[in-house]
Amino acid sequence: MEILINEMSLNGQFNNMEEFVDVSLNKFVKIYTLLDKHNIQPLKNYNFYDANITPNETFNFLLTLKDKNGVSDEVRKFKRIADKCINEPYWEIDLQHNPEDEFKWCNKIISNTSLAEAYARDSPLISFIPSLFNSNFIEITNNDISKKIVNFCDHLELAKHLYSKNKIAFHQLCNVIFKDAKLCFDKINIKQSFDLILDKNDENEFLNSFNFFNELNWNDILAQGGKGKNKTGLAYEKYHNQDYFKNYSAPTDVYKFRCSQKFRTFGYREGEVFYVLEFDLTHELSD
Repeated sequence: MEILINEMSLNGQFNNMEEFVDVSLNKFVKIYTLLDKHNIQPLKNYNFYDANITPNETFNFLLTLKDKNGVSDEVRKFKRIADKCINEPYWEIDLQHNPEDEFKWCNKIISNTSLAEAYARDSPLISFIPSLFNSNFIEITNNDISKKIVNFCDHLELAKHLYSKNKIAFHQLCNVIFKDAKLCFDKINIKQSFDLILDKNDENEFLNSFNFFNELNWNDILAQGGKGKNKTGLAYEKYHNQDYFKNYSAPTDVYKFRCSQKFRTFGYREGEVFYVLEFDLTHELSD
């Protein structure tokens, strides 16, 4: 998969570097880290390091930036990303668009930019925000032929796109979506959960239930309990056979909730977080 960094989304719009780091760079680092984790290296142009962050400071300045207490872990992390952003791969090495052609965006000539190259490659873009490129699609024209190029400003939308293109697995998508959320998959047994799901429709059912679970507060989750015909919604309840999960050394009792008429999710609650352990797709663990 190819993806290009949109250098035109940096045009000196930030008042200072601190504003850029707080408002925009943190989002970009999440996008880049997700790509890096899956060995996808964004393409950029040779002069990306010259893109202006403030009227007087370029992207290259990030490599010398320190916080007031020295080089913190956060600063070190975005400096590592910044260093990768000014090195290969460059799209000019394998140029696909003709710079002599008239590529336009919003009636502005954008030949010899990443936007024109993305048009030629039919590849998505990554843009910094806030900028003129806050939308999910960027419409580019060449010789009166328009294309809507996919544009990412948010790592969650990127994760969904990678999943739809089979570039990341369902459990990897869930790890991104529910990071620091009410549901946590850090303790899960992959073989007894995600590996059991063999159908995209079943993945969608699980994802819908996870989103529903995550949006509720704990009072609402606990209210959706009951037995037999009294079960409602998630049907959140303590599992009857705690010994089944003894090898997990869960610090509290294991509970389950309903993802569909057949599917169940098992795990334990600690504080505000539910740690998922296993799935049941066959009702074999049903009481």
